[in-house]
Amino acid sequence: MSELLSLVRAGAKPVIGMVQLGALPGSSRYRGAGIADILAPAVAEAEVLASNGIDVLMVQNLGDVPTDLHATKAQVAWMTRVTAEIRQRFGKPVGLNLLENDAEAMFAVASAADADFVRIKIFVGAMLTPFGVESAQAHTAIRARTSWNAEKVAIFADVHDRTGRSLVPGNFEDDLDYAVRLGTADGLVLTGKTSAQTYEFIATARRVVGSVPILVGGGVTETNLAEVNAVADGTIVSSSLKGGGTAFGSFDPERVRSFMAVARGGMSTT
Repeated sequence: MSELLSLVRAGAKPVIGMVQLGALPGSSRYRGAGIADILAPAVAEAEVLASNGIDVLMVQNLGDVPTDLHATKAQVAWMTRVTAEIRQRFGKPVGLNLLENDAEAMFAVASAADADFVRIKIFVGAMLTPFGVESAQAHTAIRARTSWNAEKVAIFADVHDRTGRSLVPGNFEDDLDYAVRLGTADGLVLTGKTSAQTYEFIATARRVVGSVPILVGGGVTETNLAEVNAVADGTIVSSSLKGGGTAFGSFDPERVRSFMAVARGGMSTT
């Protein structure tokens, strides 16, 4: 079973820290960097997170924005190298997300790198994103997981992620049901455009799909962490742990320690 799922089911309220990569070959911003130029900062970021108490790591190719609809072969190869290295060095559960929403590529990486889970941002339905229309990946994901004997890799599916808009208004409840009942997602990632909408999403999901694990995918800070943990099963964090307060900055060790002190039920160190 997925280690992340085990943590969730044990009531641990895991904190998942994002390791964001620089531009990979074939992406829109790639300018000839070597694998060492990508790997070294990724390992350094993972070290800051792991050594300051983060429970789970997740690798994402933020440096490739704006993205295409499919990852290149080189992106898959380099993502695999980085994910495998982080998994081996730190011994923590490691997941991944490719912002191309390419489920087959994500499972290629996960199956080769011993990843624990994948996050798929458009799993059911269709969304209008800043880079075009992206459609459901449930079939592709389940087919890849089955074909490559990767059943231990959990699928965490976003439903109506805040970075896009559903092409069918008013179908949030249906898409929750489809993601879990038909798509057989192991867990959900719910993130509204505001904190209030996030809580509304979670309340609706609890009513529609019951006890399925729910992670909050953004907007979590020390200030609202206790409130989030009261309704969700875990959190994905990045920007609030960085000095500049944006996803593109570097992690501040003191912020990570302070956040994790709150996550463990203690007081902030700041």
